[in-house]
Amino acid sequence: MKTMRPDKVPQGMENRSHREAFTLIELLVVIAIIAILAGMLLPALARAKSKAQGARCTSNEKQIALGYLLYAGDFSDYLPVAGTEAPPGSGWVAPSRWFQEISPYISSPDTGAKGFTNLVAQNKVVACPTARIGTNVIPSNVPGHQSYGGYGHNYNYLGYTQVDHVKATTITKPADTVMNGDGLDPNKGLSWWNYGYLYPPSIQVPLFRYVRHEGGGNYAWADGHVARMTWKVMSVGQNGKVDWYYQPKP
Repeated sequence: MKTMRPDKVPQGMENRSHREAFTLIELLVVIAIIAILAGMLLPALARAKSKAQGARCTSNEKQIALGYLLYAGDFSDYLPVAGTEAPPGSGWVAPSRWFQEISPYISSPDTGAKGFTNLVAQNKVVACPTARIGTNVIPSNVPGHQSYGGYGHNYNYLGYTQVDHVKATTITKPADTVMNGDGLDPNKGLSWWNYGYLYPPSIQVPLFRYVRHEGGGNYAWADGHVARMTWKVMSVGQNGKVDWYYQPKP
């Protein structure tokens, strides 16, 4: 029997290794194709993520609206207010009293009974999933800084501090009056005390714009419904009244 030399390649196998290897050009083509596919998929994934965050925000506002109405039912029809003046008469206001007041009614109760300094908004329904929160927005030396979750109260018409509670029955157009909604995002020129409130369009400050979710925001209205509205619609108003969506009276 003829013995095959170990270093001899069987007939027909001489070019197998050459055929199975990728050339540099082929690798570059594959990488280019992957890059193109990734470029096509990433925007779609970003849009899907944005829609999911918007849906979660809408769900949050629905629970907040329910908390507002349950609070009013327990407190002689009075709605929550925007902030806590501490101490009363000082002029210093922490914008989280509405969170404190509805805390017993939302799905993730907090330590509202212990005061606004113990409130933590993160990972609760009072925190918008797209909002920037934390010490990069409100300094840690500000009492109650953890209570800001990106939402705000209609302070100008529905109560600013604990002495300004407004009755829901005084709102003549509840389907057109905002109670709570997406607040401001950090912007050059804004200070930490600007966060946690809804500023009506009549306050003509360019920085006060609500454009978080594709140019608008989610809002809880005084009749209990929640809707996403663009800032373009919210700022124009109706019937010549810029604050149509914020005022308690016609």
